[in-house]
Amino acid sequence: MSLLRVAAINLRVGVDKRDTLSRAADLVARAAADGARFVALPECFVGKYGVEHFPAHAEDVAAMESGCGVLAAAARRHSITTTGGIIEQHDGKLWNSMPTFGPDGNLVTVYRKVHLSRVLGITSESDVLEAGDATTAYGVDDFHVGAACCFDLRFPEWLRRYGPRGAQPADVLCAPSAFLDVTGKPHWDLLLRRTALDGQCYVVAPNVAFDEADEVPLHGRSAVVDPWGDVLAQTGGDADDIAIADVSRARIDEVRRKLPLGSWPE
Repeated sequence: MSLLRVAAINLRVGVDKRDTLSRAADLVARAAADGARFVALPECFVGKYGVEHFPAHAEDVAAMESGCGVLAAAARRHSITTTGGIIEQHDGKLWNSMPTFGPDGNLVTVYRKVHLSRVLGITSESDVLEAGDATTAYGVDDFHVGAACCFDLRFPEWLRRYGPRGAQPADVLCAPSAFLDVTGKPHWDLLLRRTALDGQCYVVAPNVAFDEADEVPLHGRSAVVDPWGDVLAQTGGDADDIAIADVSRARIDEVRRKLPLGSWPE
């Protein structure tokens, strides 16, 4: 298949977990009805972001409940691939994880965030979470998808593993995020476009919506960016919404042919 329709969900995460998960499922259904074959929810989409909140909404991926239950059920119901961020309880520890479920509803893989967010005076995920240590990639139709998460976007030397000279070149880089509004205003769009340019790939970036009542407001503005750095679709900041666009094999090939970064030595 030469085209893949992808969707990045902008989700307003509330204190009512059942309501948040219900709206998340509705947004995935809307994206699937619009033809999306790959739908991504934000980082920590189950409950409020913050180190003090993480233990309360931790879950076991194998239990297929809570956020994993929503992702798996939606993938199976709509015959699509879904991913999103949860706080995973595994081996007696907590991880910031992105499970992915295939069209049959079965677990494909789990990416555990490598670069835990540390913004002095605001958040320090490493106080309560364990860091992952590996890149993760998987197939969606005929496209190769690389996994990242939020703060990972600040580490281009690590993202190079998914780039045209990397060990796991990606057609799409998916980065579920709970990106802070204070840093998102100057940095969010810039980081997404730079990641797309460096990797010569599409970037699918769902983000938690802005809520002025949050102790740590997040930025929203979920987006899909193409390999030339063009923003193909973007939501607003503070509401449930969907950024949806088509990933094109021809566009990836065109950009890599014009700028053959993969042919240069390390």
